[in-house]
Amino acid sequence: MSSLRFDVTTGDWIIFAPERARRPNQHKQDRVSPPPAPDAKFCPFCPGNEGASTKEIHTIRDPSSGAWQVRVIANKFPALRIEDDINRHEDGRLFRRMGGCGAHEVVIESPEHDVYLAHQSAAQIERVLITLHQRFNDLMRDLRFQTIIIFKNHGEGAGTSIRHPHCQIIATPVVPRLMRLKHRVAIDYFDQMGRCLYVDLLNDEIIERDRILLDNDQYTAVMPYASHVPYQIRIFPKRREASFGHADPASFSALAQLLKAVLQKLHYGLNDPDYNMTLNTVPRGDEDEEYFNWHIDILPRLTNPAGFELGSGMAINVVLPEEACQSLRAVEP
Repeated sequence: MSSLRFDVTTGDWIIFAPERARRPNQHKQDRVSPPPAPDAKFCPFCPGNEGASTKEIHTIRDPSSGAWQVRVIANKFPALRIEDDINRHEDGRLFRRMGGCGAHEVVIESPEHDVYLAHQSAAQIERVLITLHQRFNDLMRDLRFQTIIIFKNHGEGAGTSIRHPHCQIIATPVVPRLMRLKHRVAIDYFDQMGRCLYVDLLNDEIIERDRILLDNDQYTAVMPYASHVPYQIRIFPKRREASFGHADPASFSALAQLLKAVLQKLHYGLNDPDYNMTLNTVPRGDEDEEYFNWHIDILPRLTNPAGFELGSGMAINVVLPEEACQSLRAVEP
């Protein structure tokens, strides 16, 4: 059973999920070429193996053949569970815990075992985005959930355990402290300036142009001025919405095209690096606020945090974003 424990020294909740230690691990291999075909090792996410996976939650199917194109299932080794206790308990004056209530879903991005998201068609990436949007809004109908975290781990160094391309969704009963901090900074800026911090950031980046990687009518990919890791990429929608749940699905075709181009530049420019991709949005209750603009962060895992970073919380980045941007702009997939 999962649980959350409160760290009084940081003001944050920690998820304890012992069952996740049982996850399978398909060992990393050279990824200059695509990973091995599914018959090289049993894959629970491949077509034909649906019976080996957990409950199917949502599916997009080909209207002509009926074959699935995107599939959502419950995580077999969840960090949090819908049926778990949400009540809080006191184990002592400074020891507080709550049940591991939440949701943990896996979005299988394609039936193809050996095709990364960067190499899927823009139409297939759009299906994935539509699926994430639908699942986000469906999960937020459960009033126990305070926020939804959507993320993708690409490569063993980024935390993936199954090679078949997939991303994940976790709904939590509390808002993580780092998210609260980002929102508080944006709220303070809005209170002072009367404008959205992230809209101003995007507008200033567009004016300078030095860190704009790619751009279309509806979305912009930026290498942030204060990037936390080498080659960090942030994708902004040009139409401000605080919540991903309020994003216009009609814009996902443009997002899919931009995301594909960005991921291909990373794949070919950096020899298919491990990376984490996260979707940043507001918690329950702030969906209509003006202080935030949802966005996507792509964080390549080219360096490992060491003692200073872990002890201080301050990042050390060895590549200036202007140089990173110039390098990736030159990449032609």
